[in-house]
Amino acid sequence: MTVQPARSAASPAESADVPPWHLAASDAERVVAEFEHALICLCEAFGRYNMQGLAGVPGEVSFSGQDNMVLHIIQTLDRPKSLSDISRFMNRDDLANIQYSVRKLQKAGLIEKASDRSARGTTYRSTEAGRAVVADFVARRRELVLAPAEEMAQLREQLRGATKVMSHFIGLYDQAARVLSTRS
Repeated sequence: MTVQPARSAASPAESADVPPWHLAASDAERVVAEFEHALICLCEAFGRYNMQGLAGVPGEVSFSGQDNMVLHIIQTLDRPKSLSDISRFMNRDDLANIQYSVRKLQKAGLIEKASDRSARGTTYRSTEAGRAVVADFVARRRELVLAPAEEMAQLREQLRGATKVMSHFIGLYDQAARVLSTRS
């Protein structure tokens, strides 16, 4: 016997004008699925935006949005960062991809080794050229993202709430990934 997920009487998934969705058998599931879809679209838009952060850098290096994020993380607090610092900040465990970004940024002259002698291993810092690229990106971010956003009423509180919700889901997804990796 196949058990069907329970649906509430007011569920949009049962509504005639809302088609069924394999991820959403109830209203609660639909809300989460719609959040996940918005998150996917946000991640992709943010990735395209970040990729443009290094679009004007001269040279033969082709940059990604991740490369721009790594540059900004290295610049954060104007303190050298190790690969493990970068991976923790990004909540990533694929060090090889982060190393690839670091090599591309070094090749372009945007970062340099700061030290090989720390207990954390090699650390990296922004070069003068890297700091100029970051400053330009920050100026464009203020103009194109922050200034229009400032005009939205109650945006700061909404962003604080959204950040709390996203942080909660980061924990849920990380825990689910750990559980799923042990069940394979």
